[in-house]
Amino acid sequence: MKRTMIYLPEDTHKWLRKFAFESNRSVAELIRQAIDIVYGEDIADVKDMEEELAKYRANPESAVDLETYLRQRKVHAST
Repeated sequence: MKRTMIYLPEDTHKWLRKFAFESNRSVAELIRQAIDIVYGEDIADVKDMEEELAKYRANPESAVDLETYLRQRKVHAST
């Protein structure tokens, strides 16, 4: 885990501290959870894309054109 520093408006910080206390969690945990909720899917998509790109770079011959991919996808969807 990496450490970072952020600046929050006073009202936001006050509300987060209150909510953290009431929910028995830390402010940092609440912020991490919020980031995961808002950006989690995008982060997962980027990771997936990076993995696929690495596979392609390692073996470019494995790539298929769009029409072939769509045909394969249609066949798999109907089974």
